[in-house]
Amino acid sequence: MDESLEIADSMEYRIILVDDVSKAILALETINGYSLPHMSIPSRMRPAQQLCRAIHATWGLRVLILDFVTADNGNVCSAVAELLAGETPNRGFAKLAFDQLSSFDLSEQEIANVAEILKGTSQCALSRFGWIEEAAVWVEGTTGRTLSPRNEIEQWNAGRGFALIRFRMEDGDSYWLKATAPPNDHEFAITLCLSELSPDSLPPLVAARNDWNAWLMEQAGTPLADRPPEHVLTYAARTLASLQFQTADCPDVLLAAGAFDLRLPVLRSHIDPITEFLVIEMARQSSTKVAPLSRERLHGLADMLHEACERLESLGIPETLIHNDLSAGNILDDGTRCVFTDWSEAAISNPFLSCERLCRLNPDHSDQVRSIYRQTWSHRLSAAAIEEALALMPLLAIYAYLHGRGDWIKSKNHDAKFKSYARSLARHMDRAAENPNLSEILCR
Repeated sequence: MDESLEIADSMEYRIILVDDVSKAILALETINGYSLPHMSIPSRMRPAQQLCRAIHATWGLRVLILDFVTADNGNVCSAVAELLAGETPNRGFAKLAFDQLSSFDLSEQEIANVAEILKGTSQCALSRFGWIEEAAVWVEGTTGRTLSPRNEIEQWNAGRGFALIRFRMEDGDSYWLKATAPPNDHEFAITLCLSELSPDSLPPLVAARNDWNAWLMEQAGTPLADRPPEHVLTYAARTLASLQFQTADCPDVLLAAGAFDLRLPVLRSHIDPITEFLVIEMARQSSTKVAPLSRERLHGLADMLHEACERLESLGIPETLIHNDLSAGNILDDGTRCVFTDWSEAAISNPFLSCERLCRLNPDHSDQVRSIYRQTWSHRLSAAAIEEALALMPLLAIYAYLHGRGDWIKSKNHDAKFKSYARSLARHMDRAAENPNLSEILCR
């Protein structure tokens, strides 16, 4: 991020703690009556995970976050948390009836949403009390293994139909349950599809539940560190290049499963509207730390993008699966192999976009990554076509990332953070356009 934005470093949460047996609301006893617990956690971290940890560190309680309810003013978010079985609040808490919630600073909508959760009438099954016990039984039944005590369950994500839970087993193994909801509900189908097409490229799939839009995976390693070492990055490159090569003949299957269409004609068709968006937002830039790109320069970049897409199309490279959110956190390493996770941004596009993204994870080993892609695709492409594609990628990979799903392009409502990020990516494109290899290709 290259501009100064007034973005809060922390987010305040009101905690609505609910006893799992009596369904009473747990409030803190104060000299002035009762108050709901409040927590502030870093805004750029997983709220469910951080709240679970903070509640345990502060009051010694193990909880499961059921859902988040945002106040009308948007300043404070309420987290509805269920005490896990066997947890007992300390003396600082009092049990209140649901109707006493009206005495706190909660909106009518918040109270109505909490009531749905307490009554079990919430449309989202993962917001209902006791679902974690049902999940635990499912995990034990599908794996044939016994869970560790419930208080060792780790919650990483929650709310609005999303979930990411780590279940530890008595034998030391772990399993992950993930559930997704709109706008990422397609990740369920694309994950199942990829697990059939290339099971060695993803965490091993154990079972799936359509009613939760959820799937259960084996533990498959830990996320890569920033700037991964050569042997790990080359593991990842071989795995992804192989997966892309295997899926080069079935783009329609992947599109039907929910992969986004980022084929070159689609990317090319949005160059002009994205450029106009950047022209407007560059003119509105308030920060003086970095000079805005001029209208003329942005249109020059658009011309280069058009030409790059046309040149790439002429090479006849099969468009196949890409992971359009390829970060170190979405690649898992267990010491012997790498697998890829979090496929909500799966798309069909040019495979060398992924090569460029892998190179960016550690530029010191970019030559090794490119060598793997050359070797993989040499079975279908000429050496000249591969080299031309690689030369075009530094510019096109940034543009494809900015394009993303493409659903934002027609929207009129973009927050300051996104606008700043878009301007930052435009500057990255500007620098990539200065690469002499790119200029040489485009001048042929």
